[in-house]
Amino acid sequence: MTDKPVEKVIKNAIKLLREIYPQSTYLYFPLLSTALIWAVRRPKEWEESILSWQVWPDPDYIEAKPNDFVLEFFSSRPLLQNAYSEEIQHKDWKALRTAFIRLYPIFGLEDPFLSALFREEIEAKNFSKIVLEFDTRVEQAKRDIRALKEDHRLLAGLRAFAEELASLGTTFLVESEVQRSLQDILEDQLKGTDEQ
Repeated sequence: MTDKPVEKVIKNAIKLLREIYPQSTYLYFPLLSTALIWAVRRPKEWEESILSWQVWPDPDYIEAKPNDFVLEFFSSRPLLQNAYSEEIQHKDWKALRTAFIRLYPIFGLEDPFLSALFREEIEAKNFSKIVLEFDTRVEQAKRDIRALKEDHRLLAGLRAFAEELASLGTTFLVESEVQRSLQDILEDQLKGTDEQ
């Protein structure tokens, strides 16, 4: 059985990432997911945005949000409202702000890199694990990405990946569908089930 076009594109991108940076497989899904989303949403800006690696906002910007904004953020998202009901009810600003600083970029700003980086926790609705591990995992990703930026093949590979997906047509590019394909193929590849 031959691969579908999207599977072939994804496998080629994974192959390139393995050549460039085989040690940090945890970054493959966030990098490819971010390239995909930027290419679909803002094709003219994607290169600048994806390589600026400013995908997580300045903490000072988030910390400056007023209490009403923080409360609305949790209250307007049923899963977060349920998970933080005690804190909301008692207006535990320390706990709410600690969680807000880490969850707002993912659920408020819908940052594609961070959403992919914490995909497993989001799917498991394990928001406390995101809050607990956010700083450490983001700092590790920043260090690893700085190392990746030295290899110019990365930008060329991500650009080719985004362009190949875009060439499949806009009707095909349903983000959730492609991301699910991307996730499934990545999991297969990383488990060694793909025979290349």
